Order: sequence, then C-alpha cells, then structure tokens
Amino acid sequence: MSTLRLLGTFLLAILLTQPATAWSQNALLSASSQDKEEPATQILSNELTYDEKTKTSVFSGEVIMTRGLLKLLADELRLTEDAEGYQYGTASMDERKRVYIRQDRPESFEVLEGIGERAEYDGRAETFDLIGKARLTRFICGKPFDSISGERVRYYQKTDRYQAFSGPNSDNPDGRVRSIAQPRAKVDAAIEACRKLQASGADIPTPPAPKP
Repeated sequence: MSTLRLLGTFLLAILLTQPATAWSQNALLSASSQDKEEPATQILSNELTYDEKTKTSVFSGEVIMTRGLLKLLADELRLTEDAEGYQYGTASMDERKRVYIRQDRPESFEVLEGIGERAEYDGRAETFDLIGKARLTRFICGKPFDSISGERVRYYQKTDRYQAFSGPNSDNPDGRVRSIAQPRAKVDAAIEACRKLQASGADIPTPPAPKP
C-alpha cells in the first residue's frame, strides 16, 4: 500500500467512526446490536452536549477519542449529520496547541501521526482536511520516514487523491508545502531491522512526543 493511500485510510477512519446520532439515548441502548467485529469507539471529555433537533454532538474539554488503534486528542470534537444522512466532523484545539491523531500499525512497525490546528471531515464532499500548521508523518520503528506538510493538507476519498496547500500558516517556515518520501528499499530495511529487534526481545522504539 502506498504512503498516501495508507495515510488517507488513517485519516478517514478518525471521523468516520460513528454518526452524530449514535450519541442519542436510543442509539446507546441499541449498541449491543452493532457488529461485534467492529472496534468500539470511546470518547472521553469533560462535557458532552447532544442536540436531537440538529443531530449535533459536541464533546469539549480534554477530548480523547479511541477506536481500536486509532486515537484523536482535541479540546473540542463536534459531530453532525444533515437531513440526507451526510456526516461532518470538526476537531479543534486552542491557539497554542494542535489537534493530534495517531494510528498504530504493529504488524509493520509503523505509526502514522497527523497534527493541525483543526481537522475537518465533509461527508458530502468526502474530503478530510488538516488545517493550520498541518503535518502528516509516517514513523517506522520509532523513526520518521515519509511526511507531507503545509498550511492545509486535504485528502479526497472518492479519487484517493491528496492536495497540500502553502500559506502564511504553513508548518514550514517559508510558508511552502514540503513532502518527503523515502525509497522503498530503505523502508523495507527498517521494517526488517525492527522485526529482528522484536525477535531478540528488545523494546520497539516509539516516536517522540509531538511538538504542540
């Protein structure tokens, strides 16, 4: 699987976890009827407000969302659904920090991380955006390999296509888009080295804590 496709799958899984109506009382009561093969979604927050009329759920205050090996950290997570059933999501942080999303892929010793001042999902357009000092990074055995960064990074689900935009609020000092992709041979060598490390019983290195 290519790096872009891998990152796209990761991003879309974050906000396509549950429709906003899943947090209504009726949906919670019927949760046991859902497919047991699907990982459970847990959202921790200091406050939850659900509006049945607008089908909007707002989680606020130290939000931690997990679903299997996926994790999202934000100050606020807003999930909505329109009359036609399209879903929308927005995760945001205060001005001093960035939304953090992460997926572990232990079978290939990979960790995928994304950060941005805001993350948005548009179900009608089938797009996912990281906005404001946006960066996506793939780590292998704890070391960074591939990355893409800019003011905004957008993924189009319908066409499996990426766009990265430059701007004054880019993650790069010059405001431009930056993309780094390592040769496949280097990636394969890193995975094999990590596999040998695991076989020896040593601890697998983990990525450093992200910068705010």
